[in-house]
Amino acid sequence: MIILIGAAAAVYSVYAPNGFSEPAIVNIEAGRSASEIGRALKSQRLIRSEAAFKWYVIISGAAAKLVAGSHEIKAGSSLSSIIAQLTINNNPAEESQLTIVEGWRLKDIAVYLENKNIIGADDFLAAAEISCWRNRYDFLSDPKIKSLEGFLFPETYNIFRAATADDIIKKLLAEFNGRVTASMRSDLQKQNHSLLEAVTLASIIEREISNQPEADSDRKIVADIFWKRLEIGMGLQSDATVNYITGKTSTRPTFADLEIDSPYNTYKYRGLPPGPINNPSLASLIAVIYPTPNDYYYFLTDEGGRAYFAETYSGHQQNIIKYLDNN
Repeated sequence: MIILIGAAAAVYSVYAPNGFSEPAIVNIEAGRSASEIGRALKSQRLIRSEAAFKWYVIISGAAAKLVAGSHEIKAGSSLSSIIAQLTINNNPAEESQLTIVEGWRLKDIAVYLENKNIIGADDFLAAAEISCWRNRYDFLSDPKIKSLEGFLFPETYNIFRAATADDIIKKLLAEFNGRVTASMRSDLQKQNHSLLEAVTLASIIEREISNQPEADSDRKIVADIFWKRLEIGMGLQSDATVNYITGKTSTRPTFADLEIDSPYNTYKYRGLPPGPINNPSLASLIAVIYPTPNDYYYFLTDEGGRAYFAETYSGHQQNIIKYLDNN
């Protein structure tokens, strides 16, 4: 045995990894042999010899302990460390489930990840700086996009527990890239609207229309109302954008709130605000790209989230008296 261990040490010194500097994910399928696992490791340049790996696994008694599943191999791991990380007692790559809620802001996501003990909020926000991502995704190339706000797609995700902030952001951006299809983006171009404009308007609608049975149809009506207002230079007058400034969630901002001097105050400034106010749902994005044509220019939502529409300002005032002032 002394001779075997000595020989193993010699093999280890010759066939140690090449000092890879980034963590690597190794997937082991059930029933794979030590030779097959060694071949996979070599293909990822984590080891130099699959034969040496197989021999070391056998003489160390690790063959029966190798576990099927996904394993994250730490950067620069030695051969013995790699084998240890492929056993049941050293598998840090178990998955966690994340649910990014429709309408959450970037800061909401950061706090959520911190509360789940996955990533510190400040670390996530630092990793989400637009300068880190603009050149990685074509849809972020517009220089007018100043933040990832709006492009982190709301969905339920499975991630490795050892995932970094970059890993999570990549997953959310990749989902956006896949769900907002080339056809949808082409249709936006035909309408002379940019992706940033669409995501910004969708984020406003996400806050204006709550999830109730008529939500999808209401979103499409409201989208048409907002596009028409933008076209004629009429203010959007969205309570959602004012609440973005104040951090409030009230249905009706105060008169003082409406006087706040901010480009996000769509009562004070016409046109779209500088960027999205949250990360909108696919339903809101679809509503903005494919709105329902109508004759309305005004709408409001009551405390229960139900929307009421009017063609004229006087009709809108009547709706306010009927559905808001009497509550």
